[in-house]
Amino acid sequence: MFSRSFLCTAALLSLANAHGVILAAQGVAGSPASVGFQVDPDLARNCTGISPCQQDTTIIRDAEIAANTVNECGRTELSGNIDVGENTENALAAKAVTSVNKGTSMTVTIHQVNADGAGPYSCDLDQTSNSGVISQNLTVTNNVPGVNGLSQAKTTDFNITVAMPADLACTGGSTGNICTVRCRNNAVAGPFGGCFAVQQADVKPAANSAAQINTSQSKSAVDAQVKENQADLPAAIAANQEQGTAVQLKALSSADALGGVSVTTKASPTQSLALDNVGSNAAAAVATSSVAAKAGSGSAGTGKKGAKDPAAAKNKQRRDMNLKWARRSLDGSI
Repeated sequence: MFSRSFLCTAALLSLANAHGVILAAQGVAGSPASVGFQVDPDLARNCTGISPCQQDTTIIRDAEIAANTVNECGRTELSGNIDVGENTENALAAKAVTSVNKGTSMTVTIHQVNADGAGPYSCDLDQTSNSGVISQNLTVTNNVPGVNGLSQAKTTDFNITVAMPADLACTGGSTGNICTVRCRNNAVAGPFGGCFAVQQADVKPAANSAAQINTSQSKSAVDAQVKENQADLPAAIAANQEQGTAVQLKALSSADALGGVSVTTKASPTQSLALDNVGSNAAAAVATSSVAAKAGSGSAGTGKKGAKDPAAAKNKQRRDMNLKWARRSLDGSI
């Protein structure tokens, strides 16, 4: 018996029947080549059929990203949603991340499986590696031939050139200098393409702290996501429970055996962040925070003065409703 999530995924996958795969991305000469996330080196490249030839192609659809079905790097037909952080760390552990500098021209090898894997391809950049924020589009030259992602080519490799920007500043990954590059075509059945990690050599690696991270979402986007997550949660819990059954665990083992993507593991170091206002400065930090809190407790804040504000009251009402919903999920009597 298949779970609802499996059946929904199967329905989505049945709509994608042609592909292009990122086989390699070469930056600075002498550095290792990156490979598209979840690309399986053992799959045949001399065929066009859905299985096995198209199974590791990445499908990157904005509608699926917006619906929180997948993240910025989409999914493959064999593995589902691509976890950017996990794939990046796996590549780093395997020493399979290409090096780049500001302005580096990379050679990206794309394997066109069949008609819908054609060009043109466009590429963009997440300089934080895994925040889902695309910082800028990249210049692509020597593109894959094709119009609207279609051509008569098949089982053919093409090399495109992707230029890193002059202001490149990679800050992601455990090394603090990783960017994620995303390339995809404009095929209606796709878009098809993939993501890969690059490691910037001419930048000081970032040592992130929570206070320095300024990624954000608008309130409307957060509210929409909360609403969707609340609607999806019961089915997701049921599907997760079903995946733990003996039948589903056996099916997962079979799928992993077919997948063939090996992972190199590497122990991560244990760190302590070097932060300001620690130890002897703690009292000053508390005082500063208290002053800031008082300054923010006016009409727009959450203090007693702010509680009179209509917007604040409405926000409190929303929070109460969310808590009530959560209690209802746990206790059917509410």
